[in-house]
Amino acid sequence: MKLTETLNRRQKRTAVSIAVLVGFFILCLVIDPKRYISSVYNGMLLFATSVAPALFPFFFFTRILTSVGTAQMLGDALKKPIARLYNCPSVGGYVFFMSAISGYPVGSRLLSDLYSAGIIDRRQVKAISAFTSTSGPLFIVGTVGTVMFGSASFGYLLMAIHFVGALLNGFIYRIRKRDAKEYAELLRTPPDFDDLLGKSMTSALTSLFIVGGYIAIFSMIADVMTDIGVVDALAAPLSSLYSLLGWEPEMAQGTVLGFIEITRGCLSISKCGAQIKTALPVVAGLLSFGGISVSLQSLTFLGNCKIRPLFYFATKATQAVISFALAWLVSLAL
Repeated sequence: MKLTETLNRRQKRTAVSIAVLVGFFILCLVIDPKRYISSVYNGMLLFATSVAPALFPFFFFTRILTSVGTAQMLGDALKKPIARLYNCPSVGGYVFFMSAISGYPVGSRLLSDLYSAGIIDRRQVKAISAFTSTSGPLFIVGTVGTVMFGSASFGYLLMAIHFVGALLNGFIYRIRKRDAKEYAELLRTPPDFDDLLGKSMTSALTSLFIVGGYIAIFSMIADVMTDIGVVDALAAPLSSLYSLLGWEPEMAQGTVLGFIEITRGCLSISKCGAQIKTALPVVAGLLSFGGISVSLQSLTFLGNCKIRPLFYFATKATQAVISFALAWLVSLAL
């Protein structure tokens, strides 16, 4: 009885906290509708012109590939390395491959599909998610490296660090004991050809609108946090730390924005005149963390697999630290 009452009190406090936070953002919209409607519009514009064209075909085709059993076939080819490295089902290799070529949040979306199809269980989703949550070459090399920093070489270096960091992160959360028989049974599920194109299209559009909604809302949230001084307040201690390290203190604001929304954070760092050598560790860490916006997109799919937000954020934090450390070591040689 006491446990139930405690849980109820916690739920009420959580509900009140969420209501207050949502009320605050609604108030901001009422006070300055032009400013924040414009923020949402800019987020939607970014989604429509850059994100949607890149993600939609990946969402559509990966759903088809999963339905017809490609995950299992490709997984068979990667069975031994994945099993030996992470004690995971071989489909983990397929998820990593598709996430690596398409970016956030495709890895989480695929894990949700595989879990719903009964191919993997919750424990396996947790282990696989630790090394399959990655950005993609289009964003890292094209957007961050070439467009923002004016250097494709910088983008390729970031990409290499990013993927190595993800694979190393998987060792922290690997399954300690593997049951080969159990995995073999889970992998043998028949392909689903029933209304394949229709289901894939519906699933792809639903996933795409979820991503777009998060980008639009977090564009507004980032502007609100900047306008009320939260970004500057959080950036102040970081700025002091960067100065002590001999880095450009102007990167601090971009770092804070990157924790909210990765694209804005990287853009801010690129515009502050930071050297490639000093920007590399910070941007590498931010890319691996992904930002709160990307994390909530991923959790929307992983929530179907009963993955707790605390576990997900722990995996992203360790991945960011690993990538930061790798990039810092590389930067010493630049």
